[in-house]
Amino acid sequence: MNFLAILFALLQVGTAPSASNPIARIRAKTPVEDVSSLDAVHIAGVFKNPGKSLIKRIGPALSGDILYLFPDGTYIYCEWSDISPETISDKSAWTYSQGLVQLASDPEVKWNAGIDRQLIALRRSSVQDEVLLIEVTGLPYFEQKAGDDPESMLLIVAKERSKPIPSSEAPKIKASLMKKFWNPKFHSQP
Repeated sequence: MNFLAILFALLQVGTAPSASNPIARIRAKTPVEDVSSLDAVHIAGVFKNPGKSLIKRIGPALSGDILYLFPDGTYIYCEWSDISPETISDKSAWTYSQGLVQLASDPEVKWNAGIDRQLIALRRSSVQDEVLLIEVTGLPYFEQKAGDDPESMLLIVAKERSKPIPSSEAPKIKASLMKKFWNPKFHSQP
């Protein structure tokens, strides 16, 4: 093996995405940017799957979820479908550090809430003010299915922020969600 071949092999190892660096793993498939420079107040917002970017590509969906990250460090996670109304599946507190959102369920939530407790925050390189959240457990699925259209697959696995939640509006939004969509009996096992 000649010197150039060895050098090339070493360079490939040095530039391969690290298994522990989720942004690098996603970037290996499609251009994305780290948003870890944002603080929790600037991450807070309403995150939907499917988001408007995915709906533009594939049309309306028959089910989805909405994650409300409030600036006060609380969250509400809802699921909906064409045959069931929007229902709160999880709620409690969230933190944000180094590009990772961590959720901690409320003790009242005694069922499988259907959401990973760790989400990676990022944006597509082509969309400046975007914030996407990807469940850490969804990363292998994205990598496996990215194929010829990794940007669409990114939008399929991501929750896209549809709007920020200003601190002044958070209490009213939270109270309304709890009144309309909190129904623990819906999740009870017979």
